[in-house]
Amino acid sequence: MITGFNTDVKHAGKVFHVQTEDKGINNPRIETLIYVGGQILDSIRQDYSDKIKDGYNEDLITQMMEEQHQKVIRDIKTGKYDTDNEEIENIISNKNLDDVVLEYLLATTFKDDLVLLLDEEGMEFYDNSDVEITVNAYNRESYNGIPKTKILIKILSLDTNPALLAEGYTDNDGKFKAKFKIPELPDGVYTLLIEGEHPEIGKSQIKYIIKKKRK
Repeated sequence: MITGFNTDVKHAGKVFHVQTEDKGINNPRIETLIYVGGQILDSIRQDYSDKIKDGYNEDLITQMMEEQHQKVIRDIKTGKYDTDNEEIENIISNKNLDDVVLEYLLATTFKDDLVLLLDEEGMEFYDNSDVEITVNAYNRESYNGIPKTKILIKILSLDTNPALLAEGYTDNDGKFKAKFKIPELPDGVYTLLIEGEHPEIGKSQIKYIIKKKRK
């Protein structure tokens, strides 16, 4: 099973949490959940059983996951889920028992109020490239920037130990500017992991697939 994606999207005064994961070869499905305030707003499922008839292709499934995840983020930003609180409650009240149980698990999992976002949404990362990013740490409830949040930026792989690329703390506005180089990577699946931790606010992370640079 491939490492999933988690992104908080701020839009129209709300924070939408988007979670995409691969359910695995025994349940070949990519599932994206959208929730607001710990309550499930929508779920998107894509079956890929026809894609693995000749074997499980991790690179292909990872690409499908990223495409589905980014599409949902675009849908949020273009207003697909622009509903008022009463409408959201009506949507949630129509969930079946499985969704209610899942909603409870999500609500108890994501209790931390720390949210991480990059200045530029939809960024793509490639190996053998120089990178400059600004990480924003803010409070899920108040949207205020959180100073003194520790930020770690790493490369993750199934085959090697995590490699630290950059670390530091957010400034008074809750921003951390980082410059680093993603090295040339051998074939495989690599993830850029951005972690944040504040002793009083909690923890958060965002992940991006690192793509191979075309030669």
